[in-house]
Formats: sequence, structure tokens, C-alpha cells
Amino acid sequence: MMHRMILFDLDGTLLTSDGIVSTITANIIKSCKLKGYYIGFITARSRSKKNIRLLEGLPCDFIAFYNGAVIYAENQLIENNGLPYTQAASILQSLDEDFSDVVIDVYQEPWVFSSTRREICHMDSGNRNVCSLNKLPELDVQRIRLKSENILSIPLQKYMTSESTFYYTIFGDVIIGHKSANKGNAAKRASEYFGIPLTQIIAFGDDINDLDMIKIVGTGVAMGNAIPSLKKIADYVTDTNNDNGIASWINKYLIK
Repeated sequence: MMHRMILFDLDGTLLTSDGIVSTITANIIKSCKLKGYYIGFITARSRSKKNIRLLEGLPCDFIAFYNGAVIYAENQLIENNGLPYTQAASILQSLDEDFSDVVIDVYQEPWVFSSTRREICHMDSGNRNVCSLNKLPELDVQRIRLKSENILSIPLQKYMTSESTFYYTIFGDVIIGHKSANKGNAAKRASEYFGIPLTQIIAFGDDINDLDMIKIVGTGVAMGNAIPSLKKIADYVTDTNNDNGIASWINKYLIK
């Protein structure tokens, strides 16, 4: 099968446990670009300067942040799947009233709110201001993160709106966002924008939020450290992120 694009998750996939891209992995990705592959990244991370710097020196034709809430192709914004402020505010107010022990982080570019610090921080400048949930900027919300020892006992579905959804992470917290902000949709947008059939796209991932992406592309590759459910549906399982799993697979199947 002819492949024309490769998509990478970041944490647990492209990045090692130390939060860096190994030299071996970086070089293999550059080799793929030289061979004509489009290169893309789809991550749950925010669009902060700190996170963008992680990819410095790597080719990048496509990148989606917050699992696809904000999508760029060739350095141009092509899709914005933020949760409307009014809907997000309703969810946040209800959860805060009903579950006072829940820690809530809210991402509204360029701001990040923390309920533990009761402040809002600019994700690039670092400027901080005192804030509360009912004083958030009236901006679309890219992501809401909930943390609580009792998170599994919260009936989250009843707090969702027509445009929102949620999922549990391997870290024991919950991510709430727009229902279109998922990696499967982001992979579709990459396919449409570049005119590359999904069957000609390879994707690497490791976690629950990678499931939609791995299912939809032509070739899905699970990392050796991936969750069992992702390994089960993937076409291939490679070595772990700390053992240059991406480079191992590409060397074996793409770079002859």
C-alpha cells in the first residue's frame, strides 16, 4: 500500500518519558519528509510556545491541538472546535456547585484557569490574575480538565450539552471538550485538506484519545507502551516510546 502522510501523537508516542524527541526519532521523521511524506502531529496538549518548541527542527505540515479543538495546516488555522462560552460556563457552574472538591482547569486561548490557585494565567507571557469560574473571559473553551479522587462517581453525562463530550484519561482525570474535538476528526481534516485518502495515512498513538485516529486511518500503529484497547485495534504494535518505537517501525516498513 502506498502511504503519503504520517500522523503522530506526542505524549507517550513521539515524546520519551523525559518529554523530548529522541535524535533517532527526529532523524527518521526528517527522512520521511525527504521521501515525500506529509508530516502531522495531533496532540491533547495546548498551543503554548512551550509545547510548540518541543517540535522545533521537525517538519510539520499539519498540527492539531487539544485533540483537534484547534487545527492548523501549512501554518494556517483551518478549523476551530472550541466549546461555546455559554455552554462551557453552564457546565462549569453546575459542576462547581454540585462537587466542590473537584479541581477544574479551563483552557481558553490564550488563558488557562486553575481552580486550585483561583487565578488565570496567560499561557505564553506567564502573566497571572486573580479569577474565579464565574469571571472567566467570554471566550470559546478548548478544554476543561477535572480532577477528583471521586471522579468515577460523578454522573458526568448529565452535565453535557448538545455540543460537548468527555473521556477519562490514564491519569485518572477527565477531559471535557467539543464533540468534534477528537483525533479521528482531525485525521479526516488532514485527509481532506491535502487530498490524501485516509487509506494512505499512517498514525502512531498510545492512549484512549488515539483510538478514533487509529481506527480511521489506513495503517494504525500502537506503541509498545500503549493501552491494551489501542493495541487490540491497531494494525501493528511497535516498541515503546522510550525504545524509539516510531523509528523501529518506520525503518522496518517504510525506509528500506
